[in-house]
Amino acid sequence: MKNILIIHDASSFGKCSTTVALPILSSMQLQGTILPTALLSTHTGPGFEGFTFLDLTDEMEKIVDHWHSFGLKFDAAYVGYLGSVRQIKFLEKELPKLLKDDAKFYLDPVMADNGSFYYGFDEEYAKEMLNLCAMADVIMPNQTEASFLYGVEYTEGIWPQEKIDEFLTLVRKQTNASVVLTGAGYDGESQTGAYYLDVETGEQGLATGPFIGGKFHGTGDIFGSIFVGALANGASVKVASQLAVDYIPKIIEKSLDDPDVMMNGLQFELFLGDLSNFVSKLKDNQN
Repeated sequence: MKNILIIHDASSFGKCSTTVALPILSSMQLQGTILPTALLSTHTGPGFEGFTFLDLTDEMEKIVDHWHSFGLKFDAAYVGYLGSVRQIKFLEKELPKLLKDDAKFYLDPVMADNGSFYYGFDEEYAKEMLNLCAMADVIMPNQTEASFLYGVEYTEGIWPQEKIDEFLTLVRKQTNASVVLTGAGYDGESQTGAYYLDVETGEQGLATGPFIGGKFHGTGDIFGSIFVGALANGASVKVASQLAVDYIPKIIEKSLDDPDVMMNGLQFELFLGDLSNFVSKLKDNQN
């Protein structure tokens, strides 16, 4: 069983980041090892004002030193929220030492959405994040992050193909990573999705699914975890992208039965069996 290093923050309540990634990857027949970047009392959405936040940079360094002491290495790394430039620089140095020679590095450059940086992030952070992007095998920015990282003008809604091509050209100048641009299929009405480029096959296109209104914490983490889980099990970028796009609206729709969904988080747990079955079928087809 492949061992995936999950480098995300951990919200004690509210289901996002590590508490989403670990169960999803486990259900997809992968072993998860966590390197938490921060510990929060809850997620940071409405209703949780005054949440606690503990930066774990110092502890990350101790954990990794311990791992190095007995030669622990991973089959892949899935990196999400990093709380500082210092953490990025730490991973630039240490991540190569933690990965096996044939390991994959999947990066979600969490820093912004809806045209603005998240609290605590800025252009200096984006500039340093480019160095991690250059190391990654796959990057998964949303449209705002893509704009801030690569200097493409940010606009809402579906990007025309010429704008996506401009973005991909800029990415190619700095990294040979495959790309999944999340939110690229959102038309403001009935459709949303992600644009993908697989650098190994040259295949690219738009994976789309039904749009369900509302902004829910953890959605991007669920998307990324399903996507990474499929890729780590041998699915193509196209198949992995479509799988994640297909399940997000299903999970949101089912979660709307909970009147406190905004605080409790999305009920992805109801679909873990489906994801396990997907991987079993995928492996059967590979044999």
